[in-house]
Amino acid sequence: MPALEPATSAARSRPTVYGPVSRLAHWGGALLTLTLLAIGLVAEEVLPDGPQRDRLWAWHFGLGMLALLPLLLRVQWSVLSMLSPRRPAPLSPPGPQRWIEHGVHAALLAVLALMALTGPLMFWSEGEPIHVLGWFSVPSPIAENAALHHYSGRLHDLGSKLLLVLLALHVAGALRHGATSLRRMAGRPAH
Repeated sequence: MPALEPATSAARSRPTVYGPVSRLAHWGGALLTLTLLAIGLVAEEVLPDGPQRDRLWAWHFGLGMLALLPLLLRVQWSVLSMLSPRRPAPLSPPGPQRWIEHGVHAALLAVLALMALTGPLMFWSEGEPIHVLGWFSVPSPIAENAALHHYSGRLHDLGSKLLLVLLALHVAGALRHGATSLRRMAGRPAH
């Protein structure tokens, strides 16, 4: 853990605000997640089979592979931040609401990790490489496995639905705390 500690006090979270690494991880992860979720849902639920849908899926797969490492690092940073004594104090008082908020955060991280792992597994378990936006391909490191393909696809689909619910709960919690929550995530002390 010491190797991942921020080098300067300016990079650290304080009792009233999140540090720049935490903010970058949060907002960058949110942007990547919402982009991938929107593309995947439109491709799956809105577009009929055809070239447009294929292009959108290609973007989802390519961006998903580019987002894989940042999303996994986001999950790791968040878990380490949760364990850090420098993490900003919770806005909710001790009790059931705080437990629910911690549960939603933990579930979000778990579902992000699930999505980051099951997405590539769906391709690789078919023995297929993942083509990344026409720039390069990531070959399958595993043998073809029909059962793994089926279950990773089911889990990925379930994860996308869970992600929608958890994001709605997360946003509801942020709105409940109002401007104080946004100021902390913008790096400004709460008044």
